[in-house]
Amino acid sequence: MMADPHPALHLHPVTPDDWESHRDVRLEMLEDAPDAFWFTYADEAVYEEADWRERIEGVWLVQARDADGVLGSAGLGSHWEPERATTATLFGMYVSPRARGRGVGEALVRAVLDEARRLGKSEVVLEVASSNVAAEALYARCGFVRTGAVHDHPRRPDLREIEMTHRL
Repeated sequence: MMADPHPALHLHPVTPDDWESHRDVRLEMLEDAPDAFWFTYADEAVYEEADWRERIEGVWLVQARDADGVLGSAGLGSHWEPERATTATLFGMYVSPRARGRGVGEALVRAVLDEARRLGKSEVVLEVASSNVAAEALYARCGFVRTGAVHDHPRRPDLREIEMTHRL
């Protein structure tokens, strides 16, 4: 019998004790896809254990893992505008290059949507860089639609952040 070329994927809710694996995937994402995130590798590479633990507290993070380690990560947080209290925000979505095309992104997005429902949220929003066509296609496959809102990218004047929403 041949071994499965794609070891079983499982989802792991991140706790402060997972700070090292969170740090590793976070720094990988900031290095691999710098335009997809508001913060930079230089911003976060200087963090110490206490900083990573603190960043994990107060948000819901999930990692996709297989027998070889972390394949990707996503987060769910409360929307920053108080008038949108029933809205949650999907953030920090990332799939490692070695895991792309294996359904990891869909699994992470589904996990985030399920957690938002469990928390009683009515909507999940996200922002995706205008240059990230693959991510926008993933979100559309998962039921997100553009809201029409577009914001400036934090570092690149040639890019925009496109807001998308998923009603629950």
